[in-house]
Amino acid sequence: MKALKYRGFSWCAAVTVAVFLLLASPAAASPGRGVAVRPDDGEVVAQQAPVIENIFPSAAWPGTPVTIQGKDFGLVQLPAVCTVTFNGVDAGTAVLWTDTYIVVMVPEGATSGPVVVTTLAGSSNPYPFTVYEQPQAVSAYFAEGCTRAGFEEWLTLFNPYDAQYTVTVTYMVSEGANRIRYYNLPAHSRTNVYVNSEIGSDRDVALQVTATDRIYAERSLYFRYGTDWLGGHCSIPAVEAAPDWYFAEGCTHAGFEEWLCLANPGSQDASVEVRYLFPDGDSETRTYSLPAWKRYTVNVNREVGPGRDVALAVHSDLPIVAERPMYFDYGGMWDGGHITLGASSLSPNWYFAEGCTHAGFHEWLLLFNPGEEAAQVHVTFAFSGGEAREEELEVAPRRRLTLFVNREAGEGRDVSLRVHSDRDLVAERSMYFLYHQAWEGGHNSMGAVP
Repeated sequence: MKALKYRGFSWCAAVTVAVFLLLASPAAASPGRGVAVRPDDGEVVAQQAPVIENIFPSAAWPGTPVTIQGKDFGLVQLPAVCTVTFNGVDAGTAVLWTDTYIVVMVPEGATSGPVVVTTLAGSSNPYPFTVYEQPQAVSAYFAEGCTRAGFEEWLTLFNPYDAQYTVTVTYMVSEGANRIRYYNLPAHSRTNVYVNSEIGSDRDVALQVTATDRIYAERSLYFRYGTDWLGGHCSIPAVEAAPDWYFAEGCTHAGFEEWLCLANPGSQDASVEVRYLFPDGDSETRTYSLPAWKRYTVNVNREVGPGRDVALAVHSDLPIVAERPMYFDYGGMWDGGHITLGASSLSPNWYFAEGCTHAGFHEWLLLFNPGEEAAQVHVTFAFSGGEAREEELEVAPRRRLTLFVNREAGEGRDVSLRVHSDRDLVAERSMYFLYHQAWEGGHNSMGAVP
């Protein structure tokens, strides 16, 4: 995984040059001709009026991606100049714009009628398109995804309904062109998608799964991280993007590598502020620019340095999605990796059903108080058979607190946890294990909120 690289290109300069040449050039002023600016070398080239040859699918709900095929669309979408309209309603910034195909979202408020592509060279032929009135498209999001060497990614889709559904998956690639795929899900069926074969190798990718009802999705990753750390992890999606995400767990000690994966499913670039907060009350803040329709990766070890326990508070000026994968060699004993979706809101109550302090298991409870006042926290350790133990803690403002459950609850126990606080906070549980002296690894979970 590595952070997104930027290509130097000035949209404003492109628009200025293109408009100037359009007005100044006799050829450009001729009907059916215009100019375009190449994003790689800035070269100005002649362009014909665009032509739409096909739209797939030919009918969709608002919020669904569609692909417009044709020619002479231009090499880039020049802001405020190149548009796609659905019966007069502007679709805004495209997911993908090339000279022969465009991917856009059917805009809210659109109705059935002609789709028109407009560029500097003029407007295309009107192409008929049907907009379904109800229901609206429903999306789910995964910020993490990787098809690099040693990684295999799977997307699992479940249709529990009585009718077949068509699902659109937008693969938001960090470097390179996004991909759009359509899958028909038979009634009452499970469908597996091998992401590596859909987008190719050596990609960091986020996923948006869109249907006309709540299709159930999970993403599994199996990996050989580096040369020695083997394992897998699985995650459910975010059902909506949000401006704020919180993570109580985080570690850059020897043997731990932490990443923050951000996905922007919107049509505008987002400005993201990440606060890194440490147990001693220290904190650091970084700001990242997250391009529209893209995935962005942060190497937390590099950002905060080695040997730190760290919690994260992510704030964006636009709704985004955040996940935190971690890969580890725990204590030089057990290697693997785990992942969690961030908490999009705080709560005074958190519940964990799983927990184990038997031989070969180490359990940790992570508490993060991002507020300005100390939180008084009551932790209940509930054991098999109805026995329970209580503990009172204080989590200072803007700090992370770590609790080793093996020590607090005692060894050899199966245990559930209830966390109750007088202030809103975040709670996670991490476990590392050697299961039956044969299988090593770890997993992590955000607590359940009532």
